[in-house]
Amino acid sequence: MARRRYNSAPVGRGDRARHGRNTGRPPRRPRPRRGGRAFGWAVGLVAALFLFAPLGDAVNGFVTPHVGCRIVTVMDGDTVKMICPRSGWRTGRILAYDTPETQGRCARETGLAVAATYYLRWILWTGGHIEARTEGTDRYGRALTLLLVDGEGVARRMVEAGLARWYDGGRRASWCD
Repeated sequence: MARRRYNSAPVGRGDRARHGRNTGRPPRRPRPRRGGRAFGWAVGLVAALFLFAPLGDAVNGFVTPHVGCRIVTVMDGDTVKMICPRSGWRTGRILAYDTPETQGRCARETGLAVAATYYLRWILWTGGHIEARTEGTDRYGRALTLLLVDGEGVARRMVEAGLARWYDGGRRASWCD
């Protein structure tokens, strides 16, 4: 026995759009677009800044004139990765100041730590001449580093910006108060 064929399409959810059939439902209005292109570009720019900042550090380390070690990565506001002429890859702790920790005990400390990291990056990226001299090691094996940008100590600029405190060893004060 032969199958009967019907000339109508099955009517169900979304069939009107596929088959051009009127199911009696009113057409849906398109949802208004939120944000726009400017918001998308802003989000993309912020994401690129966070994702590609270490690449910018490395390029800056090899392009900017320097004396002593080349700074190739900013780890946080007072710690950097360097390539030194005699000792190779080193982690350096910048002398004379202390910044908040990125794994802070409160949201304020974490926010200040991110700001200090990017401010140090900005100082290094906009500097014309970088001088990084090592002066021994700390208890964690990091090279104690005196960092000068355009002949001026980085510590003073970080403290004046409110992103660091003067530090000469010993117990550090909390950033959460």
